[in-house]
Amino acid sequence: MNRFWVYYCAVLLAILLTAILLYIARLVFMPLAVAGMLALVFMRLCDWLERRGVPRLLTALISGVLFAGLVAGVVLLVNWYIHRFAADDSLQQNIGEVIAQARGFLRDQWGVNVRGTKGMWSLIGSADAGKMTTTVVGSIVAVVMHLILTVVYMVMLLSMRGHVKEFFLRLVKPENEQKVRTILTRSVKVAQDYIFGMMIVILYLCTLYSVAFSVIGVRYAVFFAILCGLLEIIPFVGSITGTTLTCIMALSQGGGMHMVVWVLVSYATIQASQFYIVAPLVMREQVNLSPLFTIVVLIAGDLLWGIPGMIVAIPCLAILKIVCDEVEFLQSFGFLLGRTRPTHGRWKRPWAK
Repeated sequence: MNRFWVYYCAVLLAILLTAILLYIARLVFMPLAVAGMLALVFMRLCDWLERRGVPRLLTALISGVLFAGLVAGVVLLVNWYIHRFAADDSLQQNIGEVIAQARGFLRDQWGVNVRGTKGMWSLIGSADAGKMTTTVVGSIVAVVMHLILTVVYMVMLLSMRGHVKEFFLRLVKPENEQKVRTILTRSVKVAQDYIFGMMIVILYLCTLYSVAFSVIGVRYAVFFAILCGLLEIIPFVGSITGTTLTCIMALSQGGGMHMVVWVLVSYATIQASQFYIVAPLVMREQVNLSPLFTIVVLIAGDLLWGIPGMIVAIPCLAILKIVCDEVEFLQSFGFLLGRTRPTHGRWKRPWAK
């Protein structure tokens, strides 16, 4: 067999084995991957503090505390709004009616029978209720443990990032060290620009959504604005989910279809402004990824790790494309993933004499 195809088969086999390993050991690698993305976010803060004489370990601990505080603030905000929803009996009744009408429309017009939850609690005995309570408590404990692991991983990665960089340099021969440094530098810059750009976009969307939903008259406008903004972390799926929930609220409060139309118009206008104006300004260093493989990698991330997998999928795909662009025998994969930025002095093909 031609050595060219041997290397390509080896790459494909490595991808398959990596996917299997990531799925089987997802409880280990999922918090580690999220912590890696968070470490990139706080790396600039750590560098700024270290240049002013703060020890590296202390900067890592400060970053961990800041992230934990941010998560606690989001949880408290969501909990406060949930209590407000729970205390509003008329709103719950209206939401139930809207869902029932939507279910009836799907059944009558499309023949889709969506099961409801009416009478579900009457069928649940005390033993089943105890099992459900145990399941809910177990899920909460699992989420808390994942958050703790993520913070610990992030602090450790920030404190030993120089050691990790030296590890990658030792994987290759001395003549290829400069190429590895280029890959690491570009990967970190692209991931950081993407993450910071996404944070600015989310802040921009939350602000405009708050103004637009308040003017339209949507109840709990700030909550739904923050929800729609945060869901932008998950491309495509997050936008649809946030818009659907806001439209359900508009219908549930008796706003009618005209309010839904205004919500959709404001949403489309704000999305267009962030796509054509804000995003190009704040995301300067970009890797042009193919929309096809963007969707594919989102689905793959969901299959592997669920929502966390969808969040880290785009930065990981961008880093993978950078690696493919810099390693010559992987350039065809990089070309497939998106448009290629020309570089000089690439590695030679391993099978070339």
